[in-house]
Amino acid sequence: MISSYTSWQPLEEVIVGSSYPGEYFDFIKDIAVRDQLCQILDETTEDLNNLQKVIENFGAVVKRPLIVDKETFQRGQISGHGAPLPPLTPRDWQVTIGDKLVICAPLEEMHPIINEYENEVPGSVIDPFNRVWSPDVVLNNGNASCIVRVGTDIFVDNSDFWTAKQTDWIKKHILDDRYTIHETVTEGHGDSVFAILKPGVLLSTYHANDLHLEDEFKGWDILKLNDPSIKHAMDIGKFKEENYNGRWYVHDQHPTNEFSYYVDTYLKDWTGESAETVFNVNCLVLDEQHVIFSGYNKEVWDFCAKHNIEPIISELRHKYFWDGGISCCTQDIRRAGGLESYL
Repeated sequence: MISSYTSWQPLEEVIVGSSYPGEYFDFIKDIAVRDQLCQILDETTEDLNNLQKVIENFGAVVKRPLIVDKETFQRGQISGHGAPLPPLTPRDWQVTIGDKLVICAPLEEMHPIINEYENEVPGSVIDPFNRVWSPDVVLNNGNASCIVRVGTDIFVDNSDFWTAKQTDWIKKHILDDRYTIHETVTEGHGDSVFAILKPGVLLSTYHANDLHLEDEFKGWDILKLNDPSIKHAMDIGKFKEENYNGRWYVHDQHPTNEFSYYVDTYLKDWTGESAETVFNVNCLVLDEQHVIFSGYNKEVWDFCAKHNIEPIISELRHKYFWDGGISCCTQDIRRAGGLESYL
């Protein structure tokens, strides 16, 4: 059953993303390129599997997108179609608003899960694509991470990743008069702009400079992280300049020129601008006492201790390559509790 009104009520069910196995790229003739890519893919799978275990140990149900079979995948590479982004970041493609799952990108790998929810409660999945991509659907190219739920208040980021027209569609087709919508403009991907850890406790970033969160969340304790995570990694000596090409970074590898060319030519949809991202805000709240982060940050840890929150690390070694954090890699489906007003 779909039911989630916030990002912090006790988690009961979640979708965790999936990556391609490294062996899917065994057709690459350049051994160095193939080995570097396989390491990224296999370690990403290891990290996602570990994230699943952490969540399941907490007691929540985890579901995973399917991966296309190797033969079908390689047929696409040979025909020159290139490699699409694996179903790694479900938060980008859909969002749960109350008892509805809104689909913003009809990924085939997600269809079995989506069909299961729709069969369980008909009408609970709102899919304007009807499972088939079309450029004419108003939500096309909309990134669901631009929607942040705060009970009866919905924050929508009208940016390069989400348009005012798409916000109007959400107002008309999803929200009723119980909700207040707050339209903002940042650099996009709201789940990397600010995160609510519990009522009264909020993490934000320098991306939120124009949001005036202190006015929207009066009386809340707000910790603002002013530097992207990659700068923090530099400051504590966990960053090697030779592993960074200006847009993406490879953990524990020095990417060759051939590897960089391959990624930027054939896998250009896989990477983002990780130099801008604050990954500690891109987190998953299990409940008001437990939050999953992808890495340590003393400032965040002290803030959590102040509010009796236990930070849990589930490492994503290649987040600087994918430009995706814990929130990106998960989509909550069901949380305990109902619709409340917090502001």
